[in-house]
Amino acid sequence: MNVNASTKCKLGTVTATGIFRMQAAGPGGTVQYHWIRKDSNGTVVSQTYSIVVAAGDTAAHSVVTDSWTPASAGTEQLVFTTPSFTVAPQSFTCRP
Repeated sequence: MNVNASTKCKLGTVTATGIFRMQAAGPGGTVQYHWIRKDSNGTVVSQTYSIVVAAGDTAAHSVVTDSWTPASAGTEQLVFTTPSFTVAPQSFTCRP
């Protein structure tokens, strides 16, 4: 995750990116995921995104980048719903 060097959260943008790989000799199929953002305004869940992966494909696949301007310190989390896998939330803080 990357937070720009602004002096206030309201002027800064959080940009979250990611990649995933499937296991060798995996069956392939549709991978579905979404982003979860949290700050002082509450929790926002993005739309669900899908990527179709061929059987045996072990290449890196990029997820859709999520960018937003938080109101306070908070977290960003990538959640895979199919197949189910949760990435730990990444915290960020605002500069004083």
